[in-house]
Amino acid sequence: MNGLMGLKTVWKNEFGKTARLKNKACIICLLSLMFFGARRSKCQDISATRFFNIDYQTMGSPNLLVPRQGGLVPAQAYEPNYVIKAELKFPIKLRGRTRIFGELQYKNEYVFGLYSPLDEEGVAPIKLHQPGLSIIVSHQFNEDLSLLGKFSLEKSSDRFWGADGSSFSFGNSLLLQKKRANGKYGFGASWGVDYLGGLSIMPLLLYQKKLPGNWELDLLIPSKLLAIKNLSNSSRLIMGVKGSTASYYLSGLAMDNLSGLNYRRLNANAIVGYEKLITPLVGIGVEAGATIPLQSGIYRQGPRWQEVYNFGQKVAPYFNFKIFFTVPK
Repeated sequence: MNGLMGLKTVWKNEFGKTARLKNKACIICLLSLMFFGARRSKCQDISATRFFNIDYQTMGSPNLLVPRQGGLVPAQAYEPNYVIKAELKFPIKLRGRTRIFGELQYKNEYVFGLYSPLDEEGVAPIKLHQPGLSIIVSHQFNEDLSLLGKFSLEKSSDRFWGADGSSFSFGNSLLLQKKRANGKYGFGASWGVDYLGGLSIMPLLLYQKKLPGNWELDLLIPSKLLAIKNLSNSSRLIMGVKGSTASYYLSGLAMDNLSGLNYRRLNANAIVGYEKLITPLVGIGVEAGATIPLQSGIYRQGPRWQEVYNFGQKVAPYFNFKIFFTVPK
């Protein structure tokens, strides 16, 4: 599901516009940034493509911990999980009907699911890493119809360095979308292949519509359902639900008896957020709400996933802070 978000996040370039007009717009935006700093500029566009962003998110707290030395775990011994994500997009081919972009991603997740009575603090994290590389392809059939594809290779494990075939996975998404007077709609599919050859397929449905009063609907089911209120060219309110999922191979770095297993989670985040461009290039955002866990635990991979330990997560407060950099129009 995380891969779905990149489908519509490509350089916005309306079909038929000349490169000269875009170059002039970029020059104006850069001059505005140099001379006016954080002042408002007509070039500011909160919906502009973001080529780099970094997020800090809380992910709820385990209520049932894995005891490292055995024995009982105190009910109050828990800390909130969190994840730090960074994404960098870069152009590969910008001319013609077919445009190609690359995306480098890195995710660092901390799951405070281990309890060690011999440690001073008691609770210890499982530290997880997910570097990845994606190729995003956009093909314009005509002014209204386009095809977006995202093809990703990810390494997800508790080791930052070192390669284990069990930690690699491939993910692909295709979305056919059509513009209309007040929005856009489309359909497609997302599928992934793990190291055992297991195949998972999920349908995608896109629906975007502009509403009266500067409101917008932005739906990419099952990844997100959002209502957006545009306050100005440089700020907006966001409310709705975002989905989040992850799966990491465990080599036993955190605890020996976790070797060969997987940490998996699936949750929905009900959020209210605010985003603001502080310059034509740089923006910040905050989100608050609740994390609704649907799955969180240790699993053994096979023909079917087998649960080994359930962290027993419950609904918990959610917070996200992000910094992003946009492509000026």
